[in-house]
Amino acid sequence: MGGGRVHGPQRGGVGGIPVHVLAAIVLEEAGDVAEAVEIVRGAPVRSSGSFALFDGTDAVLLDLSPVGVFPMQPQHDTLVRTNHFLTPAPAAEEKSWLYQPDSGERYDFVRARLAKARPPATLDELVGLLVTGDGEPPVTCLPDPDKPLGQRWASLATVALEPATRTARVLDGTPAGIGTRDWRVLTAG
Repeated sequence: MGGGRVHGPQRGGVGGIPVHVLAAIVLEEAGDVAEAVEIVRGAPVRSSGSFALFDGTDAVLLDLSPVGVFPMQPQHDTLVRTNHFLTPAPAAEEKSWLYQPDSGERYDFVRARLAKARPPATLDELVGLLVTGDGEPPVTCLPDPDKPLGQRWASLATVALEPATRTARVLDGTPAGIGTRDWRVLTAG
């Protein structure tokens, strides 16, 4: 189970449970996706975020905002997430133009690339589909020191989670580093 920040509706405010604390509760208490969704739906959420929830057999993306919790199921056995809401209710008040102006382009790019490619046989092949170049939406970012502060975005890590084996693989840096760096492998006991 994991969480991520999505900037959303202006209705956020004082009170409620921070999404990062909610993520810790879900990780501690939920035994599967259904239990995780139940915990999230019962929490007083006052800020925005997204959770990717998965276990050995099920997966769902949740958009969380003060207007509610909204699930998105896999499409063609695939879940793709960038930095914007994927469901209509929270997206209606989202400030995409301010917080993540290229998130939709990156999302569409990844979906199209996955649709065109043959199913990847290895983790490295899958992650290789995320490598982008000039003229493509920056799915993975290398910092440009010539840009002003606040626009020197960088992908700091590439993470692959394998729920069936309870394994996380972490690559220091972008997917472009495959073959030049070793994956760090973490396995839950």
